[in-house]
Parts: sequence; structure tokens; C-alpha cells
Amino acid sequence: MEVENIEINEGYLPLETPSEEITTVLCCVCGINIHPNPSYRCVPCLRLEYDIAADIPKEVTIYFCRGCGRYLEPPAFWVAAELESKELLSLCLKRLRGLDKVRLVNARFEYTEPHSRRLKLEVTVEKTVNEKVSLEQTFQVEYMVANQFCSDCHRVEAKDYWKAAVQVCVSLRVHLTVPVF
Repeated sequence: MEVENIEINEGYLPLETPSEEITTVLCCVCGINIHPNPSYRCVPCLRLEYDIAADIPKEVTIYFCRGCGRYLEPPAFWVAAELESKELLSLCLKRLRGLDKVRLVNARFEYTEPHSRRLKLEVTVEKTVNEKVSLEQTFQVEYMVANQFCSDCHRVEAKDYWKAAVQVCVSLRVHLTVPVF
């Protein structure tokens, strides 16, 4: 084993250079050389077997109020958010089902035309699949923005017309017997 001295700002640091190469093994599926891991498979072969984003929908609908410019956060909350803001990103990620089974690594908006009524989100997730082997996968989720009036704008649009159910109690001096079926 040779020892070299490499100059660093304050002095010399001995560096050992190994004369042997890093050990590699063959992938048990396709046979290419890989660094050893517990599954003895390369990353493309693992991705063919495990699709960690299969439970996450790739198309989701979110609702937008044209009257006030807010987005619906189910069941009945309306959130004001600008396009490609962190509030809208948070709302979009809350609408994705299946994120509880994986670890969210990164999420960001892809550019779309504002008039297209579509939002595209690039999501990167990670999951441990087989004996401490973790896979990371990046995919796109498309949100379709549908129009729906919020209750405030709906009331204004209906010119403050209200529907109500009123219960009236009548007091009678004579007791009536009413059969109930």
C-alpha cells in the first residue's frame, strides 16, 4: 500500500490509496455488475418489481371559486392561494391519497399556462421495499381545476335568496291524539 502526502492549507495529510478495487456482484435478474446490496438486484430490476407510486393517483380534481379566487379544502373550507404558491402546494399534497405509505422527498410545480385550468406537480417519493433497500421514484400528478362557487359567492349570486326550514309549535287547549305509524 502506497502512502502519499497531499498538501492541505495548514500542512500535510497522509492519504492511503488502496491497490484493490471495490467488490462488485452480478444482479440476480439481469446479470450486470452492481455494488452488493441485500437484494442483489440493480435499481432498474427493483423498479420493475416494485412500483412504489402505484397507490398514488396521477389525476386529481380540485375546486376553484371564480367569484373570490379561493380553492376548496374539503369538506367545507375555502383557502385563498395564488398559483404555484406554498399554500396551493400544501392543498394539492393534502388531496393526494397514498402519501402516507411512502416518504415524501420533494414536490414542486411544473409550469402550465394559467388559462389551461391544469396544475402539474412533480413529486418525488421514497420507500424501503426489501431488506433495507430504499427506492426513490419521481412522477407527475396532474390536477384539473374545476369551477364551483363557495357558499358566500353562491349566496351573492342568488341575490341573497335563502332557503330555510322552520319548525312551528302550536299550543292547543284540547289534546289531540295523532296516530304515529
